[in-house]
Amino acid sequence: MKYVLDASRHGNAELIEGHLKMGGENPSGVKIDANSRYLTRGGKPWLPVMGEFHFSRCPHGQWEEELLKMKAGGIQIVATYVFWIHHEEIEGRFDWSGDKDLRTFVRLCQKHGLDALVRIGPWAHGECRNGGFPDWLYGRGALRTNDEDYLLYARRLYEEISRQVDGLAYQDGGPIIGIQLDNELTDNAEHLRTLKSMALESGIQAPLYTITGWGGPGGARIPRDEVLPLFGGYPDHPWEKHTNPLPPGPHYFFHPMRNDPSIGSDLFGEKESEIRDLDDIDRYPDGCCELGGGVQITYHRRPVIDSDDVAAMAMVKIANGCNLLGYYMYHGGTQPLGERSTMQESDARGNQLPVRSYDFQAPIGEFGRIRDSYKSLKRLHLFIHDFGEKLALMTAVYPDIRPYSVEDTKTVRVAARMDGDSGFLFFNNYQRLTEMPDKEHVQVELRLASETLNVPAAPFALKHDAYFFWPIQMDMGGARLKYATAQPLCTLREDDVTLYVFFEVAGVRPEFSFDPVSIADVELKEGGVEREEGAIAVRDLRPGLGCLFTVRTVEGEVIKVLTVNERQSLHMWKGQAFGRDRLIACEGNVTFEDDALHISGTEAERMAFAVYPPVERALDQGGLSLLAEQEGIFQAYKPVLQSREVEVTWKPTRDPSLHASFFEYLFEDEGQKGNAPEWEITLDPSAFVEANDITLIIDFVGDVAQAYIAGQCVADQFYSGVPWMIGLKRFREIMANEPIVLKISPLLKKSNIYMPSRPEEDHQAEIRDVRAEAEYTIVVNA
Repeated sequence: MKYVLDASRHGNAELIEGHLKMGGENPSGVKIDANSRYLTRGGKPWLPVMGEFHFSRCPHGQWEEELLKMKAGGIQIVATYVFWIHHEEIEGRFDWSGDKDLRTFVRLCQKHGLDALVRIGPWAHGECRNGGFPDWLYGRGALRTNDEDYLLYARRLYEEISRQVDGLAYQDGGPIIGIQLDNELTDNAEHLRTLKSMALESGIQAPLYTITGWGGPGGARIPRDEVLPLFGGYPDHPWEKHTNPLPPGPHYFFHPMRNDPSIGSDLFGEKESEIRDLDDIDRYPDGCCELGGGVQITYHRRPVIDSDDVAAMAMVKIANGCNLLGYYMYHGGTQPLGERSTMQESDARGNQLPVRSYDFQAPIGEFGRIRDSYKSLKRLHLFIHDFGEKLALMTAVYPDIRPYSVEDTKTVRVAARMDGDSGFLFFNNYQRLTEMPDKEHVQVELRLASETLNVPAAPFALKHDAYFFWPIQMDMGGARLKYATAQPLCTLREDDVTLYVFFEVAGVRPEFSFDPVSIADVELKEGGVEREEGAIAVRDLRPGLGCLFTVRTVEGEVIKVLTVNERQSLHMWKGQAFGRDRLIACEGNVTFEDDALHISGTEAERMAFAVYPPVERALDQGGLSLLAEQEGIFQAYKPVLQSREVEVTWKPTRDPSLHASFFEYLFEDEGQKGNAPEWEITLDPSAFVEANDITLIIDFVGDVAQAYIAGQCVADQFYSGVPWMIGLKRFREIMANEPIVLKISPLLKKSNIYMPSRPEEDHQAEIRDVRAEAEYTIVVNA
């Protein structure tokens, strides 16, 4: 079936400039600002990628390593909450040391070229106790209003934060480019205006001031032009009070709505039929601060998030016009333990969270483990990094035929982002927990001002669960690419030639159709070049690390085009190494530091890597020279690694028969304390000598599981049907003398819980298997 997108009459939304009360220059004169459609940096459109990582939920000794992972994953702005209760649990006694050292965290962002957006509250939510308010604050005025008693304490908090970030604002040459005021405040614009004034008076400044814009039929009430309202969306809603499966969500559809009908509904309710955007939403650029990088499970709702749940949603958000892509969470964390209470959100009538785990099923997990979603998102981030300046100018175009409801799985979901005749064509045939059938004979008639394109020339089959985008009328160094049936990944400048990297998408053969007026010739070793009416088509390619063709423009410019397969696209990295920007193909986890490669993995085969452009000098790993082999246009290397199995022993130490559920244990029956079934786990501490980390992988069935070392709960999990993974790096010293003790409660039929694959009957606590996986890190220098 042919779908029509008419971009010929598509006009970009009116651009309004100079009306927003923000913006700021660094000492070099580079200004960050915003207009009604996009952010700007140095006078150019700027489409950044932001990821949430809470410093006070991670051991400070691991901050730098984790920030480097975020940067390698394509994050440019690190967003972080300042949880008031973490710093002033006891009134008048602020603590900014150790894991609570905001200043050191922000300076580490600066060290590695990362911007920061600090969410200063005072109220935060973030599944923290009291939304981050200290217990003692209650009764001190009308909270989250302009009540003078409350403002007295809020002002004192801001002054404390100001001292921590003194000199770190962008205007001072620091990395802080944004400040978020409060969180999910939907009905008090004047209070938000007051908070901004208080922040400025306290010395907290940044070019951008943001708030969360969702809530209510028309979104949050905000002080006009004082702040940027940012939005979000999640693949599932564990805060819903019921335990039924959710209906199809709106975030896998192409539509212009920013306000989400579900985020925060546990706090302010929702009337989905009345949801609409802010009346003056066109005064602000489309951006999000809480696009779900996963979701945090609650006691009563335990959804399991897949990589595609996250990556498809992010691509759709970009297609719909998002010009600030912000994830919550991008890096999971661990709830700290307070002196007087635990710090998790826990309400017997609402959300109950694990005492310690705030893993969020994020792209980077609680203990730093890389998930598949990290790599799926990374390839979108590589694209945004290299094409974002042009993409930010483009606005959404929708077809003549669109899905009639969220239950419609038959209509092809397609949209474009266009600026004039140039843009990108997006397809999505994925929706969480929904069977999406193949769509046969799909073709788009794209009507441009200059011509009408049939994309592709011959109809194709849109496979189930596929989601991707193709370029339209892309200027490639003077060569006009009319369209391609491969997704752009990134570019790489090498001397006077630009390499464009694409990848094959599910079930579609790559085809590149060039405007014959713009190019002189095409050179390739494999595949074919066909001259057709109005086009020069490159076809019959075999994607891989050697699938390269060269285009020479009529102006004499030369560009190269590399097309890799879909699997290789997930394992492609880009960063500064061995003296210049390079592409790295590696199935291990790569970070770039001090012009060297740091590669982490569990086995040598997956840590093999290939480099482009080739390195003229020998590469060295720990004093050993690595030999290069040619793999396509890349230099391929096999590192030297002696991995070992980590011996684990485990045994029950308390009878795993049925007891009260942990829900009753935590909220009702104190008499059950200490009665949960227990197991003791020990492993060889010498395994840490060479390993960077060891992950304990526990296959269990039960309700709530808790891990103790030396009598302290260090990790926990609500059972959801997937193995529990605990990173042991942070416990390596204490584990030299102490075993791990697991307490697991039975899963009782009477417990009101939603999970995808729940046992139908009572199930006693059971451990099926325990194993340990060592992760090693090698450093490769030139």
